[in-house]
Amino acid sequence: MRKQLAIGLSLLALTGMGGVSESSFVLVKGQGVSQQYTHLIEASRNQTFEPMSGAGFGLSLPNRSNFQTASVQFIAGGRDLTFEIPEFPDNSVANCKQFGYTLTSCSTGNPSVFCPYNSAYFKECCDVRYKYDRASCIYPNTVSGDSCGGKFMCYCDRSLYPITTCTAPMIPDGYGCVEEGVKYYDRCICPSQYNQTCTEQNQEGVGQGCTQNGVTYYTSCQCKSGYNMTCSDLGPVTPSDYCLKDGIRYYRDCKTCENKCTLDKCPAGVFCEYEDCSQKYCDIGCATGYIEWCSKPETNCTSLGYTASASQCSNGYIACPYDASKVYCWTTSSSSN
Repeated sequence: MRKQLAIGLSLLALTGMGGVSESSFVLVKGQGVSQQYTHLIEASRNQTFEPMSGAGFGLSLPNRSNFQTASVQFIAGGRDLTFEIPEFPDNSVANCKQFGYTLTSCSTGNPSVFCPYNSAYFKECCDVRYKYDRASCIYPNTVSGDSCGGKFMCYCDRSLYPITTCTAPMIPDGYGCVEEGVKYYDRCICPSQYNQTCTEQNQEGVGQGCTQNGVTYYTSCQCKSGYNMTCSDLGPVTPSDYCLKDGIRYYRDCKTCENKCTLDKCPAGVFCEYEDCSQKYCDIGCATGYIEWCSKPETNCTSLGYTASASQCSNGYIACPYDASKVYCWTTSSSSN
């Protein structure tokens, strides 16, 4: 395709000249200055331009009062001249491909390193994370060891900051590291109000626990269900089975009686009371007709003088009525009496 350029040419004709031939004249009158320049404009329209030399001109601006006003006339038949401008081929694509700029799109990532001849071509597709200058990546973030298109990744080291969320009631520890708007933390910890372990006898935690390093913490502790009696009247049924909370022992079962009786049966001559809770008898006095023996006699054989065994007695013995293994040995003097 060739482009056409139409130019309307005009000629400055001085007053007093009868017409214009194939030569153009410019006459400048001045004080002692007379100069003529001749240029031939060919009839052929294939000539785009012809340089005009100004060599030999020694012109200076004339005094306005020393020249006459000129009129304008056209010298071409149709008043237009058309010149052809050569078309130059577009080699930008070939130049780009020659130097390795072969890509025009990326299935993933962003274009990088554009061709200087044609910006539609580029060398590589970079992961969208490669967008930082090395100096702009500061601690605790880590700058990548590789780059793409002169840019680096600025990320959180997952070996140091592996956690993004914590399971309630745990919370992230410290400030962490921010990558693409996401915060990463090194660990999760229990909030400060979780400071009770509730491991005392028959204790349990209140509400949801928080487990850290294998230990479960609670905000407060309470006694297990059923441990709610102090048994201050008669005492607990099982003294060792209690829950200690705030310095007070709480029991599940309290005695309903004193549980003071100890006799499996009531001895002869003794008046007894039966205790339901212990299912034992209590000696509360002498039975009727046993007034002289109301006070219990001494029953300790040794205290009564039965200090020997039967094998020690050569002349006979008397056995203790409370323990037959304890005897009193007869002596010669004893026999004579």
